Amino acid sequence: MKKYNWQTIGHNKIVKILQKSIESNKLAHAYLFSGKEGLGKRFLAEKFINSILCHDYNLQNKQEVKSLPCNDCVFCNQLNKKIHPDVYFLKKEEDKKNISVEQVREMQKVLHMASFLNSYKIALIDSADDLSESAQNALLKILEEPKSKTILLLISSDYKGLLPTIVSRCQIIRFLPLANETIFKHLLELGASREQANLLAALSHGQIGGAINFYKNQDFLNEYIENTKQFLALFNNNISNQFKILDNLLVGFKNNFEINNQLNKELDYWQLVLRDILAMQYNLDNLVINLYFKDKLADLAKKYKSWQIIELLAKIKAVKQYLKYNINPRLAVENLVLNF
Repeated sequence: MKKYNWQTIGHNKIVKILQKSIESNKLAHAYLFSGKEGLGKRFLAEKFINSILCHDYNLQNKQEVKSLPCNDCVFCNQLNKKIHPDVYFLKKEEDKKNISVEQVREMQKVLHMASFLNSYKIALIDSADDLSESAQNALLKILEEPKSKTILLLISSDYKGLLPTIVSRCQIIRFLPLANETIFKHLLELGASREQANLLAALSHGQIGGAINFYKNQDFLNEYIENTKQFLALFNNNISNQFKILDNLLVGFKNNFEINNQLNKELDYWQLVLRDILAMQYNLDNLVINLYFKDKLADLAKKYKSWQIIELLAKIKAVKQYLKYNINPRLAVENLVLNF
């Protein structure tokens, strides 16, 4: 088997499966990379695409390469510059709610064209969960009539929102959170101190992308810490101050679409904090994510009953569902905060 220079962190089983499919020339027509944000799905997808095209190019030209991708052939150079004519990247347009049917049809036109470099035509659909219903139906038609040497690669954080007929036509690759120890060691390699690596590995919740972002982007880390502080401030505060905290969270957002996106992100943070409180109540301190706030979390774990935290988690889950519909997002969260 050839050597591969993918430089991935974890996901060894997935890496072996994908690399073996390239070596054996047994590539599926469609793949679905599924898992939470920040697990490295897109990074691995790009390495996979690069290696497919590099391998095919060198096979056609009867050339031996030491590793894949070689980072030297015409395919690799074009992919590195994001100008490869046979690779199509599809994602939601800025300020749009969904990936539209028109975008999928445009992708279909490109895939039906002959390969410019006599190789595979590959489309990468980022955040496939954003496909509108009509866009999914258009995509299904492409999957039902696969063209030779054409590959679709869908990236999804939760494929339950996709049509079952789409999912059934894809080879599903499930990405799981990485062990804290794996992330801890990688952060040390990047130059983090042991204390810093320990705090960030826990905070990343198994998401290598998040851990790297926390380490390399201090503003991103500060934003997370500040948002968590504001959430903790909701406890033991009067209604007036609680609503002021909400005002601070939502300042600067123009419309309900932007507010919904922000609130969904905030509610994700809140769920993790409440999960930490539950972990402490059951003496599972090793599972705590927000180590920056361990003392405050311990105080809340003593003050609140487990059933109260579980009820709050259930209500947050319900609010996240409400936000998918045309309800007033501010009102939904205000009603939630009244339960603190």
